[in-house]
Amino acid sequence: MDDIAADLELSKTTLYLYFKNKASLYFAVVIKGEVILLDIFKDAVKNEKTGLGKIKSIILAYYDYIQVYSDYYRLNLSTRSPRFMKMLENNEDNETKIENAEEYIELKKDLLGILTEAISLGIKDGTLRKDLDPIQTVMFLGSAIEDMVLLSPINQLLLETYEITTKGYLQHSIDMLLQGIARKKE
Repeated sequence: MDDIAADLELSKTTLYLYFKNKASLYFAVVIKGEVILLDIFKDAVKNEKTGLGKIKSIILAYYDYIQVYSDYYRLNLSTRSPRFMKMLENNEDNETKIENAEEYIELKKDLLGILTEAISLGIKDGTLRKDLDPIQTVMFLGSAIEDMVLLSPINQLLLETYEITTKGYLQHSIDMLLQGIARKKE
């Protein structure tokens, strides 16, 4: 908190007027990144008419988010750790209570809701397979999208070795992923 207060040119006491503890400050920064991502997702799907089109737009928007907002993305990754989950689960102690934890959870639900709506629309409009369970598909797509857009250094090196661009790999991966959930044309 001392370092943050110094960077902001505030006293530590003043910082504590805005944030009860370090965890609340941390969550505030994470929430800022999630709000940006939510706005990007909303913008990505607004002009798409089909569920399949919305999913593709979400994937591309997520890739762009990671490129432009890499610091927020790294914070987002840290929220998946067991330590972070314990902070959320043990949010009753008044001394360490995270004031904005519920806002964070609601934002996560909103983000997943956009993808769930796209899947439900795709099932309804016939662009996605009818046998898909929207919630399980959201969980699968979330993991698959993450692996597509966040290349490990060794995979990046391999792509370069084979003269495959990151964008080319992303497009190939999107095509493969969407073929797996798209309704087969008869």
